[in-house]
Amino acid sequence: MASKSKNIFQDPIKLVYMTIPVVLMLGIGTFTMGIDDTMQVLKWLLVLLIFGLASLPLSSWLFKGSGSAGFFLSQPLGLLTVSLVVWELSYINIFKFNRVFIIITLLLMAGVCYGLPVLRRNLVDSLSKEYVIERITLEESVFSVALVLLCYFKGFLPDINGQEKFMDYGFIMSMLRGTRLPANDIWLSGYTINYYYFGQYIYALLIKLSGIKSSIGYNIAMCSAIAVPFGMCYSIGCMLVETARDYGMRCSRIIRTLCGLLCAFTTIIFGNSHSFFYDETSFGNKFLALFSKMGINVGKTTDFFYPESTRYIGYNPDSKMLPWIKNGGDYTIEEFPFYSYLVGDLHAHVASSMVVLLILALCVAYIRSLSGKTYEFANNSRTQGLVNFSTSKNGFLFRELKMLLDPRLVAAAITLGIAQMTNYWDFLIYFIFLSMTILVIHARTSEVFTDIYGAIIFVCSLAAILGSYLVAGDRPWMLIFLMLLVTLVTFAADVFSPSALTRVSFGMSFIFLTAHIIALPFNVGFDMISNSLGKCVNHSSLFQIFILYGTHVITALIFVVFVIIFKNWRFNTGDGKKKKRDALIGQRGDTYPNAIARFLGERNLTDIFVVGMIAVAILLIIAPEIFYVRDIYTSGYLRSNTMFKFTYAAMIILSMAISYGVIRMCWMVTRKGQCSAVAFILSIILTLNIILIPGHYTVISLNQRCNGSFSREQYKTLDGAAYLATYTSHETGLMESGNLMNYYNCIEWFNSEVKGTPVILETYGESYKDYDIVSAYTGLQTVIGWETHEWLWRYKGIVNPVTDLLEPDPEANVWDLYLDPRHEDVWRVYTSDDPGEIYDILNKYSVEYVIIGSMEKARFNHDNTEVIETLGTRVFESGDLVVIKIDLPS
Repeated sequence: MASKSKNIFQDPIKLVYMTIPVVLMLGIGTFTMGIDDTMQVLKWLLVLLIFGLASLPLSSWLFKGSGSAGFFLSQPLGLLTVSLVVWELSYINIFKFNRVFIIITLLLMAGVCYGLPVLRRNLVDSLSKEYVIERITLEESVFSVALVLLCYFKGFLPDINGQEKFMDYGFIMSMLRGTRLPANDIWLSGYTINYYYFGQYIYALLIKLSGIKSSIGYNIAMCSAIAVPFGMCYSIGCMLVETARDYGMRCSRIIRTLCGLLCAFTTIIFGNSHSFFYDETSFGNKFLALFSKMGINVGKTTDFFYPESTRYIGYNPDSKMLPWIKNGGDYTIEEFPFYSYLVGDLHAHVASSMVVLLILALCVAYIRSLSGKTYEFANNSRTQGLVNFSTSKNGFLFRELKMLLDPRLVAAAITLGIAQMTNYWDFLIYFIFLSMTILVIHARTSEVFTDIYGAIIFVCSLAAILGSYLVAGDRPWMLIFLMLLVTLVTFAADVFSPSALTRVSFGMSFIFLTAHIIALPFNVGFDMISNSLGKCVNHSSLFQIFILYGTHVITALIFVVFVIIFKNWRFNTGDGKKKKRDALIGQRGDTYPNAIARFLGERNLTDIFVVGMIAVAILLIIAPEIFYVRDIYTSGYLRSNTMFKFTYAAMIILSMAISYGVIRMCWMVTRKGQCSAVAFILSIILTLNIILIPGHYTVISLNQRCNGSFSREQYKTLDGAAYLATYTSHETGLMESGNLMNYYNCIEWFNSEVKGTPVILETYGESYKDYDIVSAYTGLQTVIGWETHEWLWRYKGIVNPVTDLLEPDPEANVWDLYLDPRHEDVWRVYTSDDPGEIYDILNKYSVEYVIIGSMEKARFNHDNTEVIETLGTRVFESGDLVVIKIDLPS
């Protein structure tokens, strides 16, 4: 018999294993990026590790039973906890957002986590388990290797320029420069950011604490926004297998690692199935000719470029050329994590991945917390509930509250509040996900699933939650008041007559209420753009949905069928002992009080939970075919943003589900107590399909992004501002290499010499161009910046009853209130020959520094340096660019 592995208390030398991730990072990084950039990444890794170690007792308690003691998950958990506390206290002016208060909060969290005996004892127990240090080392190694490789590939094109990078970097720079929250809006002086920016705030906090140069920190943050979810997916995949084992699944230990790796790659590194078919070098491209012969318009089938996998429906074939398409087109977005990494925008949906995966992990832990329990349904009877209202441990109210408010559910509800401030779409999506989770749990554990009373309460609670949101979504205090009433009423209804649906009703109300309480300081000062829904008039073809999601959906549905067919049969070990061939794992069939509890109880509850994940993901794919959330996008882009956010979440959830599903199918047990050969064969086939079809995108996209070469010679740097030395901007009027270097020198001067948050003036401009680079790269406010973004952030719309479209509110038109007046004022500053007029405008916006460079001269076709210089002092110049400090009254 093999000897058991010693734990770290028996063999402290095992702690040396923890150097392996660091050695791997240093080795791989030095070989690829060089030692300088590698040391910056290592510093980032160690800062994350500090957050993890500080919150490890809490993590090991929430993820009790995890083979790695919740080690890697402690890093996002600790980071989000500290971030939330500093955020909330900064918003109410108790803390400043600086390194001192970040460290104080970190130390307080560590003190609480290690000071509470229950957390401390649990940590000791967790670390005393067999193989725990080996699994911790493996988890951290998976993350460190992923981070350093992602940073390496990022170094091929590190430029903080293009798409949304000016915005995302500007948000971070605004918070790095300022110490107060809410953060200043860099492109509308006098105002704070009116967007969901908690995600950028998290990484601003890491950059502040680590001291890494911001233009390097941005790129490490972008890679971390993918690498941390990669590590989390690995950890969650391992937890899914561990949870399935707790419920009776028989498999070897290595399966948890294989499931973790498959979950990580499928969810974060692989893409959808589009490139497998449309890349002309792929074997799958041959199928398009077959589809074409069937009469399907497959569009362009050659010259594949990796962004096309996210701009497919409506673009190929061009929807405006199709006679049945309304509104002049139907252009949509179908993004996924790896494409987001390649683009390099640290946008809300990317930063939110860590948040939503923590919610998913807590749901898995919640499911796991039920394993090993035998449910005496009689103890939940209505008769006992009505008789014993004692608050003692044996009383009904205590037991009911303990059942309803599991610590993991509370933690998930708090995290959902963070999601609301990070990416509001994820709040709505993962509210549904959490509701699914508590439905599975209470359907399994409740004596009564529902009756007429419970069904009425459930429907009314749904209507009350939706109604409260629609009526008071833009009035946070009123919404919380209404939701508090709904929560109290649903709890009273559950106490009066407990059932699965009444418990779910309370759970949904509690989650919704808690999330809004967490987000209250943010929501009080936030103007919601829109919370209304419109009916879709255009729809995707089944062929195009198949091309994008066919591999995922078909694999998921096959797994669902196997879960329905296969009960949780006991595996026959063949040890010669006589066993009942039909023995089920768990409770006897006659102990279940209703058919739903029996159906769930006779199956592995992990499988049921994953089936619930699949249901949520498929609903997210279907939803944009039925309705869309109204925003500023009109004409042929009505459902573009809705499909973007819904399918992004669907890909994460569905990828996790199928990765577990194909691994689980290898270990489906028949009634005879043997593994199913059919399930095993299908599992191998489906696993290969996942690797070859969605995995094809990774190879072709990286190859195109890195210009066909992965050699170290092609690697540039992690410094996202270094490109300016050779960059040619089209906005300066001087088409020559390095024509923004004067602006870069100006930026460096502002960042090194100018303290505080003075208002600057530079030319306004169209979004996605090089305009407003100084405000974006310094975090200083300018009078007016990227106009499309300000239009989006400040947009107020009303629904036209005739067209059913969102139109600008004439009483709150962004262009009339902000954009046009400020455009006019800036134009006058750079063109007027009247110093008094210019001074009045600068004083109106409290402008302290005016920048006059090639972009200002090109846009206004005028050099007003002499006139503006009469109002202040020239404090900086580089080439033809000057900065004038205005003599404003104190």
